[in-house]
Amino acid sequence: MKYLLIPLIVAVVVFVWWRFFYIARPEVPPLVIAPDDPLMTEAISKAKATIPQLRELAASPNRGVRVKVPFTTSSGVTEHLWAEVLSLRESEMEVRYLTPPVTHTGRLERLHKHTVSDLTDWQVERESGKYAGGYTMRVMFVRGREQWGDLPPELEGEEKKYE
Repeated sequence: MKYLLIPLIVAVVVFVWWRFFYIARPEVPPLVIAPDDPLMTEAISKAKATIPQLRELAASPNRGVRVKVPFTTSSGVTEHLWAEVLSLRESEMEVRYLTPPVTHTGRLERLHKHTVSDLTDWQVERESGKYAGGYTMRVMFVRGREQWGDLPPELEGEEKKYE
């Protein structure tokens, strides 16, 4: 019995370490951007100003249309989540949330309706695989380099996809 207990304890310790310390680490370190960051404010303004371009690109052949929209979490924090556009009408869009909110607990319905004016960014993946839009993402690449020195390889690869 004693000889069975030791491997079991070791297995439990390894599992707990793996579950809470290894897989809980994000692939990319957290990026801190102030809510009033001038580059981010400018990027959001540009995204809103180019909604006609979003509509044009969404109506042409593409590999996906995404928008970043505000979501108020269960803790009262407003987070901006990327969502897949399911339908885009004159003033409303139906979306499926792609990124999970960090400060939300409980069930999260992924299908939502937002007004088009709610969006804080948009991105269309062209048939070539290149991205149009993504103005806040471009700011994140700049701020990432400032905070980390270099971008992680995954983000460097992602940055090259933007036109």
